[in-house]
Amino acid sequence: MPSVETSVAMRPSLTPDSVVRFAELVNNRTGTSAALSTKKRKRRAKKKLAQVYREHRRFAKANNLRAVALTLTYRDSADFSQKNVSKFLEKIRRQLRKRGHSLPYTWVLESEGRLHYHFTLWLPRDFILDKAKLAKLWNWGSSWVQSCHSVKSWTRYMSKFDSAEKIPRNAKLFGYGGLDGNGKAAVTRANLPLWLQKKLSSNHVARRIPGGWWANTATGEVFRSPYVWTPAGIILRSAAPPVH
Repeated sequence: MPSVETSVAMRPSLTPDSVVRFAELVNNRTGTSAALSTKKRKRRAKKKLAQVYREHRRFAKANNLRAVALTLTYRDSADFSQKNVSKFLEKIRRQLRKRGHSLPYTWVLESEGRLHYHFTLWLPRDFILDKAKLAKLWNWGSSWVQSCHSVKSWTRYMSKFDSAEKIPRNAKLFGYGGLDGNGKAAVTRANLPLWLQKKLSSNHVARRIPGGWWANTATGEVFRSPYVWTPAGIILRSAAPPVH
């Protein structure tokens, strides 16, 4: 079996022309393929919602909150505006704020038939969200609400994203909020590249900075991916031959 060094040496060397051709190939496969773009969007959304669920569940246990499954459906999809869901959540948030509570939530927008939102809301056990109250809070159609006995199953149902291709252009596919400080850090960290997670302390996160680098938000330390794209595939940056 050839060594790693031998395998790298056998790969085609980089030239300016090959780099350009490879860049065009990548753009053609990812930038202009709507199907592939949507698939990646769904995968990222599912991963993030799963992490949000875990952090909401942790917070709910510590604060004795219960989960509520909710669906809000537009009477007419033409009435859709991203502001509608924000206004709805703010009305509930104001009521809970008076009681000294925050509002952990997730939502997903779907378009099977009429546009509708699926929610998971984590509420105090003495806060009742019934049909009468929802009629005052949601002015654009009908509602369905039920105590959520299996939040994990409901989250999986929400995150199937079967109609992602049908929602209005530029509309957000999903949203979440109400995370505490630890929850925000955990969700951010879970979506970082694995190589970067291994370099960061357990409670640290990083953000992108120009030039393909990442900066630790706590220490300012910067990191660069050890991998590089080449016409031969992804290889370690240290193994990539120089461009002549």
